[in-house]
Amino acid sequence: MDLPTEFVKAVHRVFGDRGRAWLPTLPGILARCREKWELGDPVPCADMRMNYIEFGTTAAGQAAALKIGVPHPELFTEMEALRLYSSTGAVRLLDADRDLGAILMERIQPGTMLWRLGDNREEAAIAASVMRTLPVPPPPAHNLPAFSDWTERAFRLTRTEWDPEERMPRDLIDKAERALEEIERNKPGDVLLHGDLHHENILLDGAAGWTAIDPKGVIGAPCLEVGRFLHNRLPATQRDAMIRERLSILSAELRECEKMLAAAGLVDCVLSRCWGLEDTDIHPNWHQGIDVARILCGVLGM
Repeated sequence: MDLPTEFVKAVHRVFGDRGRAWLPTLPGILARCREKWELGDPVPCADMRMNYIEFGTTAAGQAAALKIGVPHPELFTEMEALRLYSSTGAVRLLDADRDLGAILMERIQPGTMLWRLGDNREEAAIAASVMRTLPVPPPPAHNLPAFSDWTERAFRLTRTEWDPEERMPRDLIDKAERALEEIERNKPGDVLLHGDLHHENILLDGAAGWTAIDPKGVIGAPCLEVGRFLHNRLPATQRDAMIRERLSILSAELRECEKMLAAAGLVDCVLSRCWGLEDTDIHPNWHQGIDVARILCGVLGM
């Protein structure tokens, strides 16, 4: 298979030896998926990251998207989250196979990413409309992590293993922990969160409208869904004004306290920086997130 270089590099970087061993098996897995779901007219996606993605049609002529990844917990929670959403605000799951590490979904067309609108106010309003439709209560039995599991692990390992040079300011971790405690004290209850709802994971579908893709699947307070969107796609200039504009719109649309939404943004921003330290190659924009976290601390008076 002629796989994109960046996709191969990402699999190597994230999954190490397991990823290197998995890549040669991908052609066979792909053939089994096409046979299992009777898929035709395959066209590889031009933008692959850690998963192989191709578009095709089912035997019934339905446009579908096939996603195949190294089997790992986050891929399994995505399958579980899509089943629970049942297409309410999220892409519709057609089928999934844990053993193959494969997810078959309806294809979203034209699939325009939200950020391409280029209007901060409009993007925030649309994101809020998706956030209103997504939440479902956690089922009695599930294998989904709690948001607090994410933060406890990431903050602890940043302090003890990932960041001996203390590139991540420790006071920001302390403030994020206090912000999460405040969210937990005031939450109305837990819901199933997408967990990665940003401008690249909200796509336009001609029939269903704006639709969420690639949920991580995590349980937590409703306001936490806002966090990833708040600190995503911020230019080098006007960050403060754009964050405050997003907060104002999201607060009004979701009927949530601006302070709670800012707290969610701070928690997620610091969490994302900590996760970045787990990777051997820190993203060039990693340090910009520290500035954003400071802005959110200012909103919160911390």
